[in-house]
Amino acid sequence: MSCAICESVRTTPFLVVRDMYTGEPYRVVRCECCGLIRTEQHPSSEAMYVYGGTADAGSRFGSMQCLLRMFRRKRVRQLAGLRAGRALDVGCGDGSFLDSLAERGWDVYGTELSESIAETAKRRFGDRIHIGKLDNATLPEASFDLVTFWHVLEHLDDPRSALHHARRLIRPDGTVIIAVPNIQSLQAQMFKQDWLHLDVPRHRWHFDPHTITHLAQGCGFDVKHVRHFSLEHGPFGIVQGLATKLGGEHVLFTRLLRLSPLRLIRDASFWMHLLLVPFLILPSVFVEALAAMRGRGGCVVLVLKPK
Repeated sequence: MSCAICESVRTTPFLVVRDMYTGEPYRVVRCECCGLIRTEQHPSSEAMYVYGGTADAGSRFGSMQCLLRMFRRKRVRQLAGLRAGRALDVGCGDGSFLDSLAERGWDVYGTELSESIAETAKRRFGDRIHIGKLDNATLPEASFDLVTFWHVLEHLDDPRSALHHARRLIRPDGTVIIAVPNIQSLQAQMFKQDWLHLDVPRHRWHFDPHTITHLAQGCGFDVKHVRHFSLEHGPFGIVQGLATKLGGEHVLFTRLLRLSPLRLIRDASFWMHLLLVPFLILPSVFVEALAAMRGRGGCVVLVLKPK
């Protein structure tokens, strides 16, 4: 597999990381030419969209959907400076972000690689949800005011191709937003192979502010703004890492929050983690905020404009 930025195949070892669900080891390597880090082995398509042994049908965290929808609405509030127009969410999942956009007057479309994950969005938006790669979607060029990639590029076989296609779809004055985990973050360096957001093999690419900026600029975009703090993903990665170091399971919330409420209260590890979280969450927010001020938050968000 060649590098998504420079197409080099020369790499050096970085980490060996185990799949949090199966325990299977995966080699994570760094490109010798541009520094982009990637998961070396190519997982099967089935492994990419299986969480804890079951297919994700669009509601990954059943017991926390209300909280997640709150975060989706917060994403929309961050777009307050944009006039409502036509929007495309790449990797739209269950469509909750599209719901929030539509409530504010946006004309919304989405793409999703997995039919089972998109099931909820398809019921809500019908043919406006394309199942498959963005490159294969029959969408008119220069027709969107907003294209978003919320924690999507790290999953794709070819993120460069997806961004090139987004460049063709966006209007000259449109906006593209990218959010990815930051492999150079404080929490990534603290927890190393136990860092939650490595999530091998589902995360194929592991970006940092430099490499994601390099990729975006090479696909015809100017970077207008960079954010390093994400309340949705940042503190969560620290809580998970600290819980792992304190002897908790590496899958903490990613497994527990997929259980139904009835099964959740019967799970002994849930109660152990429930005791840990109140002591971890506020310090985690504080540490993540300080790290973000130094450009080392757990996630990086880029706001792009076409060149």
